[in-house]
Amino acid sequence: MTKATKILIIQFLCFALIFLGARFLIVHFALLTGLWIPVVSGIAAIVLAPQFKVFKVDGVDTVFIAWLFSKKGKPVNWL
Repeated sequence: MTKATKILIIQFLCFALIFLGARFLIVHFALLTGLWIPVVSGIAAIVLAPQFKVFKVDGVDTVFIAWLFSKKGKPVNWL
């Protein structure tokens, strides 16, 4: 499995966890109903989910992570 495939799976899992958490919180604490619950949950997950990118640095695939709370992308060494 390539690093790009692993990153895709990890990024999806992060999005899904944030989406489900946001959906749970919205259902229990907000006054939204119907289609608005998944729409707002999806927007929150898109904004809050970390973004992973694979770049070639010195001929080696290097994974960087960036998200809302960081100014610059940081290399990930655990993949």
